[in-house]
Parts: sequence; C-alpha cells; structure tokens
Amino acid sequence: MENYEEIMNERKKKIFGKGIMIFFGTMMVITFFSKTIQNMLLPEVTVSRPSSGILTYEAAGTGTIIPKETVHVYPQSTKRIKEIRIEAGEKVKKGQILALLYSQASDSKLTEEEINLRKLETNLEKLLLETKSTQVGILEVEMEKASERVAKLKDDLNKKHKLLEAGAETAENVREAQYNLETAQKDYQQKKIELQEEKNKQQVSQEEKRKDIEALRYDIQSQQLKIEELQGEEAVISPCDGIVKEIYAQSGKLAPDHEPICSVVHSEKGFSLSVSLDLENNSFVSAGDSMLVSLKSTGKLVDIPIRKIVIKDNYKELTADLDETDFLGGERVDYRIIKKSKNFNMMIPNTALGRDNGGYFIFLLKEREGALGKEYYAEKQYVTIGDSDNRNTVIVGGLENRSNIVYDSEKVIRDGSRVRLKQRM
Repeated sequence: MENYEEIMNERKKKIFGKGIMIFFGTMMVITFFSKTIQNMLLPEVTVSRPSSGILTYEAAGTGTIIPKETVHVYPQSTKRIKEIRIEAGEKVKKGQILALLYSQASDSKLTEEEINLRKLETNLEKLLLETKSTQVGILEVEMEKASERVAKLKDDLNKKHKLLEAGAETAENVREAQYNLETAQKDYQQKKIELQEEKNKQQVSQEEKRKDIEALRYDIQSQQLKIEELQGEEAVISPCDGIVKEIYAQSGKLAPDHEPICSVVHSEKGFSLSVSLDLENNSFVSAGDSMLVSLKSTGKLVDIPIRKIVIKDNYKELTADLDETDFLGGERVDYRIIKKSKNFNMMIPNTALGRDNGGYFIFLLKEREGALGKEYYAEKQYVTIGDSDNRNTVIVGGLENRSNIVYDSEKVIRDGSRVRLKQRM
C-alpha cells in the first residue's frame, strides 16, 4: 500500500514539474512573438552621423541674348521708296544695298526735260545738214550718235561695276555691258574712218556755223546730264556687317529723313547674355563666376564668365559676354551656374532637418532598456544651421559629431517615438 502511494506521489511530482516547464516555455514564446510583432509595427528609420565636406551651389534658368549695338539706317533726305531689297533676319555685308529711293523729280518734269533734249538733237541734225554736203552730214550725224552711244555704254558699264561690287548686279550682266561697249566703240571707229574719207573728198569750210554746232552740242550734253540726274536713284546701304533686325518702311511709301528705314544688328560688336536672379536664394553668385550656356541654334555648350552684376530691388541682373555672332537679339537660352563652397566640418542631409515654431531641429537616435529589453527611440534636438545646397545643410551649433541622426523614416515620428533601425543590405 505504501509503495502504491509513493508511486502515485512521485508521478504527481513529475506531472507538476512538466506543467511548470510547459507554462514557462509558453510564456517565453508568447513574450518573444509579442516583442517581434510590436517591433514590426514601429517606424523604420535610417540613421547616419554628421560628415565634413563641401556644398555645391547651383542656379539654372533662361536668359535673353541682347546685341551690344543696333544701328538704325536713315535715308539722306526725304524720298519715296522704290524698292526694299532685304528681309528681316537676313545677313548683310557692309556696303550692301538695303533699299533704293526715287529721285525728287515728278514724272511730268522728267518728260518735259526729255522733250527739250529731243528738240536740241533735232536742231543739231538740221544744222549739220545745212552746213555740209548730204553725205558728210549723214556720216557726222551717224558718228555723233555712235559717240553718244559709246559714252552712254561707258557710263552704264561703270554703274554696273559699282553695283557688282555692292552685290546688287551679276557678273553676266557686266560682261554683256562690256561686250556692248566694245561693239559700239568699233562702230564709232568705223564711222570716224568713213567720215574722214568723205571729208577728204569734200573740203567744206563753214567756220561760223561750226561754232553754232559746237554750242548746240554743249547744250545737248548739259540737257543729258540734267535728265540723268532726274532719273537717278539713291541707294541706302548697310553701314556694317550684321543681321537685319526690323524693317520699318514699305516700297512705294514716303521715307522721311528723320525715320529709319530699317535696323541692323552690328554683329562685329558682339552680344551679351542678360539673366535675372532673385537675391535671397542666389547670394552666392558673384562677378567672375562661370556660366554654362546652351546655344540651341548651334547645339553648343559655352562656358562664359559673368562680367557685371547690378542689384535692382530684390533681384540680381547678370551680364555675360558671348563670342558667338549669329544672333538677332531677343533669343532665349538655357544657363547653369555651379559653384563649390569651402570645406565645412559638420553637414547633415536636408532630409534630416525639420522646422517648427522653435526653429530648426533634428531627431537623434537614442537607446534605452524597456520592459521587453533594449529599444530605440527618437529624441528631438534643436540646432543652429548655416549654408545649404540642394542636398546638405551645414550645422554650426547644437549637435556633436558622433551623434546618430535620423535622416529618413517611413512614417511620421515625434519626440520620444519608438523606432526600429532599417537593416542594411
């Protein structure tokens, strides 16, 4: 009987011991999973320590190309425009004809002078016929006409040479004029020979009438010059190499001498780039800094220095010189200014920085013993900041170099918030 009771007691003890072991084992498993689940629900944060380095300041935008000199071209006197020979945006050379103007003579005045010329020529022909034999008179009239034709063709050739030099005439037309002149000269020489041969046959001397003939010839020449002057055109030429920016006049309209016919951008004087920057965010920009400019028209990137800075209200007006010349003025181009700072001892990522009514702050990663063991939490720390760029900010007070700062969090955290560290890959 005693043995039976002893056996039962021993069995009860074993069962009780196993029960206690199972209980404590279960509690440990529950505690482990509870801590794991709780940690999984905490905000995951990334931390780092302050670092030394340099800031990269950057400004970018668009600027306007401005010509350094634009020349307005005026007529010498008020005249009506016969022809505009250029278009806006066209490249022109110095001395190139931009427009032709009519003379001040009216059509009726020109017709009147031409009639007077024909009367003089008729009188000359009659006088020559009266003073000489029929054959001599005919030959002299023919030679006179041949001479006049030579003179006229010479004048025409000279004019075409000048227009060729100005780019307003073709070489083919000049060669044709040269050929016509040579043909007329040969005809004149032939008429001269024939006349001399005829004179040798007929010695006719009427000196008094010859003087009248000579005077009449002078009258004819004077009348011809008057008509040429009335028929003449005034050429308006380009004062420089450049590009026609704007045309203000029209063919057939009156061009007053106080109003420009057109404006020409003086390419040789060069161009400037004008840029406006707000003063607060671009205090780092100064004269002499480099500016990288994208010229879309040529596909080139050029690096040019800032020549001048003028402060206007809350803006900086920047001016830089461009060596390129194929501009009209007013074009918009992209630019970028990049500048490096000195080395700073303590910088943090901008993502780590916050701001409230108390100023700028960061969150420090802290460690403590909790109910379930070691745990991490965020502690708010106000700091004093210095310069910054698009990525980092300089800290000048309120932070130690060895501090662990939170610079990224998947959820919003506050002062005292429990957090978990992001596992590094």
